[in-house]
Amino acid sequence: MNESWEGFAQRMQRLNPLFELGRGMEVGELKPHIQTILMQVLLVIFYRELNDDDHRRKSDIKYMIEDSIKQMKLLADEKQIERMTSGLLYQGKEEYTKPFEALYYDEIRQTWETQVFRYVTMDELYTNLELGGSIVYKLTDIAQEMIFMSREMAEEFSITIEQLYSIQLIKNGNFRKATRNLDHLISRVNRLMAKEFSFQKEMVNNPKILLIEEEMQRADNRVEIEKQFEEEKNHFRTITSMIEKTKRRNEEDDYIQKELILLQEKIGHTRQLHDRFAKLVIQNISYEMKLKVENPSLFWENSLVSFREHFYEDWLLKEGFQSFDTIERVLSPLFSPKNEFILPLDWIWGEQEFDEKQRIDEVAEEEAEESITRLRVTNWDSVIKAWSYVFQYLQTYREFSLADLAQLPLEVQDLWIEESETIDLWMMFDKKPLKVQVLHRKEETLSDEREILLHKLMKEYPQFEMFEGLKIFTRFDYRAEPLLWQRMKLTPFKICVQGE
Repeated sequence: MNESWEGFAQRMQRLNPLFELGRGMEVGELKPHIQTILMQVLLVIFYRELNDDDHRRKSDIKYMIEDSIKQMKLLADEKQIERMTSGLLYQGKEEYTKPFEALYYDEIRQTWETQVFRYVTMDELYTNLELGGSIVYKLTDIAQEMIFMSREMAEEFSITIEQLYSIQLIKNGNFRKATRNLDHLISRVNRLMAKEFSFQKEMVNNPKILLIEEEMQRADNRVEIEKQFEEEKNHFRTITSMIEKTKRRNEEDDYIQKELILLQEKIGHTRQLHDRFAKLVIQNISYEMKLKVENPSLFWENSLVSFREHFYEDWLLKEGFQSFDTIERVLSPLFSPKNEFILPLDWIWGEQEFDEKQRIDEVAEEEAEESITRLRVTNWDSVIKAWSYVFQYLQTYREFSLADLAQLPLEVQDLWIEESETIDLWMMFDKKPLKVQVLHRKEETLSDEREILLHKLMKEYPQFEMFEGLKIFTRFDYRAEPLLWQRMKLTPFKICVQGE
């Protein structure tokens, strides 16, 4: 079957709810805006669900729609609002409360199938029909997936919202989904840390960026930022406490205990990342305050006119020239053959000496920077420790894949991204097979990086001497998808060991 058909049915089942949202509703002039309005309503329901807000009844949804229409500066009558409210809850007439239906093509059966779904469903935790209460709605998994799909593009969620969502999942006993959601939180923190590192580098190289990047200046809001980080720490404590309580309540259930251990490891790793991010933000704020105190002149308004800044950068580069005559008028004074004043010879020599000294200093600085760059040395201790888990695995199972590494504890996985050479060595094993003959050789005689790795491993872990004389090769699965691990895309091959 053509690759374009692979997983086609699943794709369409994800997209159908988006296509069907608001479809077929007769709402007059609001028809072009119906999907935008209803998507906003789904987001409001979702946030209220996260915050344990039970204002999610039909009357509340009606008010959400009315409020969204006002916010978007549109007009709607009572009949249109009622139609949109019922159109989000069910398809067709209200008395039948039918779910939504959409056709999709199943590429395996080669038949047309009907997908049945809803956007909202009854929230049993908050609905008390026995006491005459109204139905409280929550989003279905399909509606949540629609929000997640938009979240990936728009980065909808903050760290706090991700934490609240994880708490909600743990409350509902969905531990596996809570573990997966922490991956989103890790990704979010990593992106924010990368942004902070970039800003820190810019601030060191060009402090005047603080005049441009006004939204990044947070020195005046330091108390509020620290308060926010403390609130997020409290959320982590709440999650940890909930996990411990759940473990005690389910001591005899091995499956739940296993899920909770994985969740606990993930939350520990996420918490460490978050603490590093908080430390980095506060460090940047402190550096920003230090710059302003020690170098106030950097932030004074410059009253002098600079050709480079005011004419070239702010005018010529941005707006360009409308004619060559303008270029001539700007440049001709700089290159005019008429010199109305000639500098005395003493001044000229003085300038040359100053420039020469400055140039020598700049060259010395560049050489110093180059020498620093060359001092990059591989931390073989980290590389060896990371690879030791691989060869332990090879001792037992005779083959190893990075997919197996993803199942190991997070501290082991972190070792693999400490040194770039660790991953580089993995890719080197995809070359021709290697017969291990390193035990009785000196390290300086080894030219193959793989042999150097094995030599160091045997020296550090004598049990690996059993690999001497064996052949190490790779086996590639042509049907396997590329492996996505630690934000890297890797070829899905296995390292294997074979005897004589």
